[in-house]
Amino acid sequence: MLNICITRRVLGFSHPLAWLQKGTLIILLIMSVVPIVYAENSTAAPPSEAVQTARQQLAHAQTLNQQEAIDAYLSLLDMPVHDAPDIHFQALESLFFLYIRQGDYEAAKATANQLSTRSIQLEDAYYPVFSKLLLGYIEDQQNHFPQAEQHYRDALEDALAIGHNELMARSYERISSVLRRQDKYIEALQIAQRSTNVLRDLGEDLLYLSALQNLGIIQAILGDYTTALATLTQVFELATKLDDRASIADALYETGEVYRKMDNFEQALPHFQQAHTLDEQGGNKLHIGNSAMKIGYIELERQEYETALQYARKAYRLYLEVDSKTGQARVLNLQGLIALKQNNLSEAQAHLAQGLALASQHQFESIVVLLQISTIKLAQAQQRHEDAIALSDTALAAATSMQDKKHRLELHALRAISFEALKLHQQALAETQAYHTLSDALGQNQHNLTLAALQSKVEFMRKQQEIESLNLDRALHQAELSQREWQLRAWWLASAALFILISALAYRQVKKRKLAAERATLLQEVVDKKNAMLADVSHEIRTPLTALQLQVEALQFNIAQDVDASYNTINRKLSDINRLISDIHQLAMADSQSLHLNLVQCNLTEVMVLWEQEFAQFTHGKGFDWEARIQLTGAVTVSWDVDRIKQVLTNLIANSTLYTDKPGKQRLTVWQQQKHIHITLEDTAPGVADEHLSEIFERLFRVEKSRSRRTGGSGLGLAICKSLIEAHQGTIYAQHSELGGLKMVIKLPLAVN
Repeated sequence: MLNICITRRVLGFSHPLAWLQKGTLIILLIMSVVPIVYAENSTAAPPSEAVQTARQQLAHAQTLNQQEAIDAYLSLLDMPVHDAPDIHFQALESLFFLYIRQGDYEAAKATANQLSTRSIQLEDAYYPVFSKLLLGYIEDQQNHFPQAEQHYRDALEDALAIGHNELMARSYERISSVLRRQDKYIEALQIAQRSTNVLRDLGEDLLYLSALQNLGIIQAILGDYTTALATLTQVFELATKLDDRASIADALYETGEVYRKMDNFEQALPHFQQAHTLDEQGGNKLHIGNSAMKIGYIELERQEYETALQYARKAYRLYLEVDSKTGQARVLNLQGLIALKQNNLSEAQAHLAQGLALASQHQFESIVVLLQISTIKLAQAQQRHEDAIALSDTALAAATSMQDKKHRLELHALRAISFEALKLHQQALAETQAYHTLSDALGQNQHNLTLAALQSKVEFMRKQQEIESLNLDRALHQAELSQREWQLRAWWLASAALFILISALAYRQVKKRKLAAERATLLQEVVDKKNAMLADVSHEIRTPLTALQLQVEALQFNIAQDVDASYNTINRKLSDINRLISDIHQLAMADSQSLHLNLVQCNLTEVMVLWEQEFAQFTHGKGFDWEARIQLTGAVTVSWDVDRIKQVLTNLIANSTLYTDKPGKQRLTVWQQQKHIHITLEDTAPGVADEHLSEIFERLFRVEKSRSRRTGGSGLGLAICKSLIEAHQGTIYAQHSELGGLKMVIKLPLAVN
């Protein structure tokens, strides 16, 4: 059977099912099946000349264009199915994906049904179940999510009936994905975790990579960006271990997506660029076009319009070569937005009209709405507000039908602008109110999702405590039975036993009182610290909230001179609050001893070389010089949670770039001394006064003089670094650097007990 890896994007975005095989992967997998068919029956006759020719045609079809490949696969189906069933199955499967790429869903559905019928006739157990997954995928592509979910659940039921673990894991992954697209994130998260557990136990590394990636995407949607990045780092490390360049590119691509959702375009860009480089090495034109288009959108956000245009043109050329209609439509939207930003309105109109015609012709509903929104922005730039409102009516109806809340939100904002420009203040107010109502609903939904995830964790902990309590009660009951038996056998020691028991009870009572007093003291200390922490956090949150209130009032009373700038300010302040809450959550985990370390053995020399390249690229991008001294001899094996250690170093380097004067320099030094690894990171001026060196690791502490630049940080970064290092049984402290700035010194054991 084919081992098709369910991975990332297919058309330039996180795709629900990347079963559209990557380049030559189809043929490699097909050819890998051929010897297995005959190995299962050693007495089978060798293939006839006609069958051998058919296998060659099957392999050759991969090199043809889409229509020629379809004709080739259809001709292979004329061969009697009993002569070579594997050829029939693989030809039908390849036909299915070709029809999908053309957007011919009816032909794809007929092909999936034909695959099911023929496999049932031949009593094949795998393909009838797999066909149901394909039927679900067709509905998935057309945004018919309930129908898709039903097909996937039918496939899961059949997979459970035949006991096929791989198909079970595939079904779990698909159900999780379609639940995610219906905003059922908690259930999607639970099923995604189940899928990863099954695949991990099976040892199906490629499918496990895909399931992990889906899990990371869901975690990012839930706003748990730290966990999402950690999960995607696992994907990257496993793909690197397997030397699977395509999966490495997938991991880099999805990591870039997480940073994009965080509006951290400076971090997103290098990940997309690395994915693009690997795609070019792999030679898959569709993937090269996808990553090129994504870079174009990021460069558009960074206002690097010429660079964005270069990547857009490159992506469009590749999409033409592979005949990807959805890709062409999305790139035309990108080119239209670039022209609009450059005030080339006629060129923008040409691109958007071409893209809208293409998307409408092929019934790409979500892309049609995307292009309509861009066309509305163009009409507003041309002061054609009546046309903008008319087009927004159509777009809003389509977005509502598809339950596309994000685009509905944007459309309400655009309609308010046009109504206001036409002096239709009542309609503008109604659209503004609709915008805020929907925005509040989305915010409440995100809050409910986060709360549900936390409640799930609390419920799990409660059940664990119940189990521990039951075990303790059982142990006490056994102890009482043993004591009674001993008393019956040794009645002559009753007096002594009674004395011992009374003494023990008295000692226990005294001990309980002492423990209660100590607990009360500790509890009061915790309460005092909590109150101080809440006061500091309240102060930290009050500043962005005040700015938010001012911006909202400015928008409410139409006194904002630049509406887009006001919305950008609101987004930045919300991001500041989100980062602060994330930092507080991580410190709370450390305080409650629930910070889990994923300890793995790794070659630190190799890891440091990879990290150093990333750090150098980041530092140079910020305008600083970089120097690294990796003084490790040979392979140095450590047992660390490498993701946490990298988080520490990344945080320290990011802090350094924020507080160091330009032009400046950073220096990283790593060496081994006996059973410890020493790491130092130092920078140029300004430095920190002596009295502050021991205080900078305290929560919410800021140096108010030499290194304070009002950078907007939460003041918790160094406290998090210290908690992670101490969790590894290491130490971290600060001292003056010979470069004139600050020097961070870290000492870690080779292995954590």
